[in-house]
Amino acid sequence: MSIEKMSLVTIRGDRQYLDEVLLRCQSSGVFHPEAASALKEYSAGLQAMKEDNPYTAVARQLAEIASNTDIDLRYTDYAGLDLSGNQLPDYAARLSTRLKELLARRQETEQVIQTHKSALAQLQHLHSLNTSFDELFACRFLKFRFGRLPEDSYSKLSYYSDRPFVVLSCDREGSYRWCMYLCAGADEQEIDGLFASLYFQRIRIPDYAHGTPDQAMDFIRSDITQKEAELQEIRDQLSQILGEERERLVQAYSKVKVLEEAFELRRYAAFVKKDFVVMGFIPQRERQAFSRQLEEGLPEVEVAVREPDSDARLTIPVRLRNNRFIRPFEMFVTMYGLPSYRDIDPTPFVAVTYILLFGLMFGDLGQGALICLLGLFLQHKKGMPLGGVMSRIGLSSMVFGFLYGSVFGYEELLVPVHRALFGVDHLIQVMAPATTNTILLAAVGLGAAIIIAAILMNITLGLKQKDWGRAVFSNNGLAGLIFYVAVLYAAVSTLALGRQVLTPPFVIVCIALPLTVVFLQQPLSRLTSGQRPLLEDTVGGFAVENFFEMFEVLLSFITNTMSFLRVGGFVLSHAGMMAVVMTLSDMVSAGASPAVVVLGNLFVMAMEGLIVGIQVLRLEFYEVFSRFFEGDGKPFEPAVVDPSAPAA
Repeated sequence: MSIEKMSLVTIRGDRQYLDEVLLRCQSSGVFHPEAASALKEYSAGLQAMKEDNPYTAVARQLAEIASNTDIDLRYTDYAGLDLSGNQLPDYAARLSTRLKELLARRQETEQVIQTHKSALAQLQHLHSLNTSFDELFACRFLKFRFGRLPEDSYSKLSYYSDRPFVVLSCDREGSYRWCMYLCAGADEQEIDGLFASLYFQRIRIPDYAHGTPDQAMDFIRSDITQKEAELQEIRDQLSQILGEERERLVQAYSKVKVLEEAFELRRYAAFVKKDFVVMGFIPQRERQAFSRQLEEGLPEVEVAVREPDSDARLTIPVRLRNNRFIRPFEMFVTMYGLPSYRDIDPTPFVAVTYILLFGLMFGDLGQGALICLLGLFLQHKKGMPLGGVMSRIGLSSMVFGFLYGSVFGYEELLVPVHRALFGVDHLIQVMAPATTNTILLAAVGLGAAIIIAAILMNITLGLKQKDWGRAVFSNNGLAGLIFYVAVLYAAVSTLALGRQVLTPPFVIVCIALPLTVVFLQQPLSRLTSGQRPLLEDTVGGFAVENFFEMFEVLLSFITNTMSFLRVGGFVLSHAGMMAVVMTLSDMVSAGASPAVVVLGNLFVMAMEGLIVGIQVLRLEFYEVFSRFFEGDGKPFEPAVVDPSAPAA
């Protein structure tokens, strides 16, 4: 449970092997590339590589073919593909040419068929017009319009009997009247404007409609039959080609995407005379396997493995490595930010505290079991990291629900079990008045312990980095820890035990002196690190600024500790909400109402479960992480290929 140890690798060899080396780096899945220009030992002779990727156009062409033919481009093993990298562009071009012609013909034929069907549907409404379209359109001085009018508009035509037009009704369809009107060519604009005001919807008689409407429809039906036969023939040809080429196309695309992504790594490489240089980070445990993979069959390629901090100009990437139980909580850490390479991975601490706090705040054996089962479903069936978190906090909720004696809000179901195991009716009776103060004080005590643990981690990091200001003199260092523990000890001794410990020596050594050290953190830190001057500002400015900072420090210790009162508050809130559900159940039915109990439990689980989860995360981020975690790490991103990704 730690941050993965890294090694810095430098690969050098004859430039003829560059593409093969990059392909092997990518296929290893553990190589995080860095710009070779950062290498100080070669900086004088390095030349950056600037070349267009020859595989991008091929990948785009194959992706376009797949898109037009509904082929799912999932990654597949291409070891049996009979095409080399140099043959892929010709293959893509030939296949594209073959398919484009057929696809264009298919689209054109489908459009003709659709147009014919639309015309056929319109001509059917003109069936009663026993006149040839050719004769009508041959008229030089008359204009004809075909379309439909709303019935209420058709009834208004009688108001315009003085206008120079004639209307012939052909068919009725719902609230519309299909008709034809004619007028003199000289009156065309006036009459068209009149019918437009009456919401006339004009249709265009296609040029290929000859003879009467019946004759035109017969011709169109015949042409549709012919075009559908042509379309089926085209589809058969496409099916034959795709049946032969589908698997080969997917394999070719997988290979070309691998080659494309490998070629993209060239931007990290550089030339030194006749050699290339590539550098990056790999996990330390992979260095031997990586070196063997890179050097096998390539005698003029050398792999040098060094310590990750051998070049101070490079930021070491971070990959978290935790066991299966803790791993789901990495999502919360990465939401805040990654630790730097020399920091401590807070994931185990987050896992323990999150599970503990959620169980305390949401303790119910039955509801916890449902959350656990739902989490297992989301994790294993849907692949959601949140499901892993839910399964673990569900177990915690079950444990604390057993301690509270609560099962779906029923507080008496576990009484026989508690009597048999512990000799009492309730181990912890949350709603008992005498228990309330104990729960709240226990929550504050737990919060204080978590804050102390966070300060100890900050001290550990400071010592690890030899940062004495952080480890000793800061409010989250040794001085702050002594002050905080002393105040807690004095409060507990005075208020709970009735002992007076605030003697002058105690106050001076454990309270005044640590506060003075925190106040003087800046000059003391600069003194121990050998920096001069000791103050970055004037004495007066330093005093005023640090006075207010000291006030903020004291206030933060109080507010951070009191924030954990919400833990106890939610323990009581959860029990109270379930008591309300049970009361409503009794009010609805003489006995218990199953519907109210089920709906009430679901409501409490959804609403309060979400709120508790957010509140615990807030405590982690603001009361814990703010004391030691900076979250400025650089993620480890190995060069891998996603052949299913769309081409650029």
